[in-house]
Amino acid sequence: MSHRAARLRWLALLSTFLVVHVGYWAAGVRFDTGSLHTFMQYLDPELLRTRLLESLWYLHIQPPVFNLFLGIGLKLDPACRWFFQATFLASGFTLYACTYLLQRRLGVRAPLAFVLATLFLASPGFILWEHFLLYEFPCAALLALSAVLLWDFAEHGQRKVVWTFFGALFLVAGMRSLFHLGYLVLVGGSLVAARPRLWRSILPAMLAATLLLGVFYAKNYVLFGQFTACTFVQKNFWIMTAGNIGWDEKVRAVVSGRLSPLSLINRWADLAAYPPEYAEVPERFRDIPVLANPKKAEGGENYNHYGNIAIAKVYGADAWQVFRDKPRAYLAALSLSTYRYFAPTSSPPASPENKDAIPPMLWFYDQVLGLHLPDSLRLNIPYFYRAGTAPYLTLHLGLPLITLYGCWLLWPLLMRALRERRLPQASTQELLIGYLLANILLVAILGCALDFHETPRYRFLTNAFHLALAGVVLENLLKAAGDGIQGRVGLAHDIE
Repeated sequence: MSHRAARLRWLALLSTFLVVHVGYWAAGVRFDTGSLHTFMQYLDPELLRTRLLESLWYLHIQPPVFNLFLGIGLKLDPACRWFFQATFLASGFTLYACTYLLQRRLGVRAPLAFVLATLFLASPGFILWEHFLLYEFPCAALLALSAVLLWDFAEHGQRKVVWTFFGALFLVAGMRSLFHLGYLVLVGGSLVAARPRLWRSILPAMLAATLLLGVFYAKNYVLFGQFTACTFVQKNFWIMTAGNIGWDEKVRAVVSGRLSPLSLINRWADLAAYPPEYAEVPERFRDIPVLANPKKAEGGENYNHYGNIAIAKVYGADAWQVFRDKPRAYLAALSLSTYRYFAPTSSPPASPENKDAIPPMLWFYDQVLGLHLPDSLRLNIPYFYRAGTAPYLTLHLGLPLITLYGCWLLWPLLMRALRERRLPQASTQELLIGYLLANILLVAILGCALDFHETPRYRFLTNAFHLALAGVVLENLLKAAGDGIQGRVGLAHDIE
């Protein structure tokens, strides 16, 4: 591609990005920072502003990177709007551009890649999460950027690219406990296996990212006895098990001693709802506000209080007890969480005020593009009633089929590996397809296994990857329609 063509491409992307955002701004969409003072994932804004490093050191309910970002923003401007909004808009353009570039790397023609990326950009899910202060959106942008960097490194082998790649993954894992420390090791090991001649470039970058993130895990082990980035995850497992059985059955289990009395308390309850011993803080932590204060400065609950570590352990023990005694309760929750996973990413509660400003776009994407079946099905079929929505054919059928198609594209590589009993040399496109699929499956499996209510926002992390694979499907359909089907329809030639 010539320099002039590249400049025109970036100008078209930037112009479209601006036009779409001006349109949504005119409709009344504004950046929403309300979550800063209410969400359990965030430390007390006052402590982030005045005792940032200390508070991050004693943070145990989340990886530290997003709270560090919040603290920097609060120090720059207590009103905290411009810094956060500028960062999220930059993330928005990154996600949009990378969605386009991923398709081009996979051989999708430019007009089709541009249309699909722009449909994604203009979707309510994209805009709502871009204008809501939560780590989901920057994580999605960094994941998409990592996929583009992976292709560039696998194709050209530049050392600075692989360092940037693992830097992006470190930030993702530093914001989202869904991406465990082992994720970095697995990605690095897989990349070494796929490109063994580049191991001298890969291993130092992977080890640097892993060791830096590992400091936080090790710190939590030394301070709190748990080698984890998130001590809260057991409460998520509880809602899928003990939290998913009937109240009367739960009471009987508590009376019989099978479950603890804590299972009768809402997992989001204030510390005062629990027995007094959970409010106690060891003497060595009593002067650390982020561990000792039960409330934030503005009155919200401080879920990073030391007592919540023990509370989460009890919920975890109850969760495993129900999982052993009544696995059907977990399977029922898993079924519903998986079904909800394919609902529109605009459906979770992200900035209701912004959602109220764009009903025409919600209708167009949900009813027309999403092919939402009539809501009468939700009223007449108990499963859909409990799930909260009738199916969206494009999402509930289309996305799994696209994922299966991606797996089919890699089938020859797998068969070759089995035949030769070793990992064969994958093409750059096959390596990229494998990376997209691995992340899609990781987020889907872990997200649905550990959360019951908001799984569509998990899917937003990999929407760009689904769209890239959809572009390959449509590209091959267009080629088949234009040229006739000649043999196996597979990956298009790279036309970047």
